[in-house]
Amino acid sequence: MPDALALPKPEASFVPTLAVMDLTLRAGVSAVEFWRRTVDDWSEVLARTASLVLRPIDAASLGMAQVGSDSPHRPDGKTIDELAVGDSASLTRRLSQADIDVFAQISGDDNPAHVDEAWASQSPFKGRVVHGVLTAGLVSAVLGTQLPGPGAIYMSQTLRWLAPVRPGDVLTATVTVKEIIAEKGRVVLDTVVSRGEEAVLVGEALVMPRRDR
Repeated sequence: MPDALALPKPEASFVPTLAVMDLTLRAGVSAVEFWRRTVDDWSEVLARTASLVLRPIDAASLGMAQVGSDSPHRPDGKTIDELAVGDSASLTRRLSQADIDVFAQISGDDNPAHVDEAWASQSPFKGRVVHGVLTAGLVSAVLGTQLPGPGAIYMSQTLRWLAPVRPGDVLTATVTVKEIIAEKGRVVLDTVVSRGEEAVLVGEALVMPRRDR
C-alpha cells in the first residue's frame, strides 16, 4: 500500500482529513474501512441537516391559521334566497411588515416602495406602503368566509384606492349587499376597507352565491 506521504500535495482543506487517515492507517484500519466510516459520518450530518431544513413549518408559530383537512368544519355560505339588501359583514386585521414581505415573495412584487425603507423614505409616500392588492385581499376574505361565504363564486371587483396603507395599520374590510339579481343568481355588494373612520379602499363586487344542493 502506498504511503500517505507519497501522495501529491493536497489542498489545504483536505490536510486534516489525510492526517486523520494516516493515523488511522497506522492503527491498522484499512483505507476502505476508513472511507466507509467517513462516508457514514458525513451521511449522518447531512441527514440531520436535512431534517432541520425540510421539517414542516409550524403555521401557529408564524401566526397563520392552518388550513386543509384538519381545519374545523365551516358551514356553507348563504344562498341567494337567504340574502337581503343591507346585509353586511366585516373583519379586522393588522397588516405588518412581515405580511408585506411574505406577499412580496409570493406575488413577486418586491417593489422597493413596499420592502425597502431607505428607498421608500425618498418616495412621495415618505415610507413603505402596503401593496394595494394585499389590502383588497381583505375584501375577498369577507366574501369567501362570511358573506355570502363558502360556496360563493367571486365574479368581478372594482377597486379605487383612496389613501396609502402603512405597515402596522389596522384595517377593517366591510361588504354590504347592494343589489340582488335573483333571475341571474347574482349579488352586487359594496366593498370598503377602512382605517378607523377613514376609507382607504372602496369598490363593488359581483358574486354568485352558492346554490342549494
